Amino acid sequence: MNELVENNIGTLIIGKNDTWKQESNIGKRNNQNFVQIPHDRFIHQLKYKAALVGIKVLLTEESYTSRASFLDLDTIPTYKKGVQHTFSGKRIQRGMYRSKSGRLINADCNGSYNIIRKAIPNAFANGIEGAVVHPVRLNLQTN
Repeated sequence: MNELVENNIGTLIIGKNDTWKQESNIGKRNNQNFVQIPHDRFIHQLKYKAALVGIKVLLTEESYTSRASFLDLDTIPTYKKGVQHTFSGKRIQRGMYRSKSGRLINADCNGSYNIIRKAIPNAFANGIEGAVVHPVRLNLQTN
């Protein structure tokens, strides 16, 4: 919350899918560990802390936000079982997304920007002054 306050961010957008843990298929041990993470409790704490400092919190359904291309302004559909969708770009490796034109963007930033677009469709058309989606590379060296 301190980072949001310092950067004058008035709205926090959180992407959430209600049934995303039910169909996880990342291996038996990983599934057991993953479903134990209390995401709802974490979101509740974020909402509580945001309310204390006057920050508005929006929850939005986040399906396909990592697969759609933010740079190409792909339409971001809502998940329906059995329906296949195609997108103009694709994730080419861990942490890297390539748009239709070949431009590269950090995959997490691509997904984050698309979550914003899904929650507030005109967000980038009307301009956003600041967003806490500015990745920083840290080189940690131990002596």
